[in-house]
Amino acid sequence: MSFKDYLKSSLNNADFQRVWDSFFKPKSVGFYLNLLKFDKDYIISNLDDLGVEIREILPNFYICKSEFKEILTRCELFNNGAIYIQNPSSYLAVLALNPSKNDAVLDMCASPGGKSIALANMMGNNANLAVMESDSKRFYTLKANLNKYGCEWVRTYNKDARSISRTCQNKFDKILLDAPCSSYSHFGDGFVEKSAKEIKAISRLQKQLLNSALTALKPGGSVVYSTCTFFECENEEVVKNGLNSKFDISIEPVSFGLDSEIVGEFGLRILPDCDMDAFFLAKIIKNS
Repeated sequence: MSFKDYLKSSLNNADFQRVWDSFFKPKSVGFYLNLLKFDKDYIISNLDDLGVEIREILPNFYICKSEFKEILTRCELFNNGAIYIQNPSSYLAVLALNPSKNDAVLDMCASPGGKSIALANMMGNNANLAVMESDSKRFYTLKANLNKYGCEWVRTYNKDARSISRTCQNKFDKILLDAPCSSYSHFGDGFVEKSAKEIKAISRLQKQLLNSALTALKPGGSVVYSTCTFFECENEEVVKNGLNSKFDISIEPVSFGLDSEIVGEFGLRILPDCDMDAFFLAKIIKNS
C-alpha cells in the first residue's frame, strides 16, 4: 500500500485532503529562544529590528511567515545561538516531558540536539541532563550544537541507547525518546518511500528502545515517546507493546489545545497544517 493510500484509509475524507494539501504548501518557520545565553527582551528587540513579525504559540516558542526564513538563518541571532529553528510539533515532546532543575533527565536519540537544548533551557544551567546518539557523525553534530547554544555542561554519550537497559536501571526521573522513524511527516518531491520490510524493522527498533527507556526509568518517573510519522505500527502499536510488557505503566493524557491535535487512548497525534508537521507523542508513567 502506498503512503497516500494509507492516509486515505486511516483518515476521514476532509482530514485526508487537508493533510495531503499541507505537504505541498509553505509552512511557517518556528523557533524557540535560547535563554541560557541571551535575554528574552534582547532577542525580541533584535528580531523586531530585523523586521521579522513573530507570534508566540507555545511557551517560549514563536512562529513567523515562511518569507522570513532566509533572514532568520542568516542573522547573528541564529549564528550566535540565540534562537533554535525547529518545527513546533517537535517542541511539544519537550513540553510534555516538562523536566525541572532537580530531575535526572535523559534524551535517548538526541542528534541534532534541538530537543536537548530545549530541555536544557527548561531545566537551567548545569542541570542533570544526559544525551545519547549512536551514530558517530550525528554525535559530533550534536556536540557542536550543544556547544553553540551554551550547553557544554550536558553529558554526552556516543552509544546505542538500548544499552541503558543494562547500565542504567531505575536511574532517570524523566526520559525523552524521540525515536528513529520512517519520517513520514514530510512528503513531496524527492521523498523516497520506505518498504513494508523497512518500516517493520524500524518498529522493532522502536519497541526495543522504549523497553530500554522503561528499564532505565525510576518508579514514578515518566518517558515521552515521540515520532514524526503517521504509521500506527510506529506509534500506537509501540506504546501498546510497552503496556503489554513486564512493566507496570500507564498513559497520561496530553493535550495542548491545538486545532490540529487528535487525543487518542494511546497518545496524541498532530495532523500537519500551515504551522505544524505530523507528529505523535505519548507520555508514559512507570507506576512501580
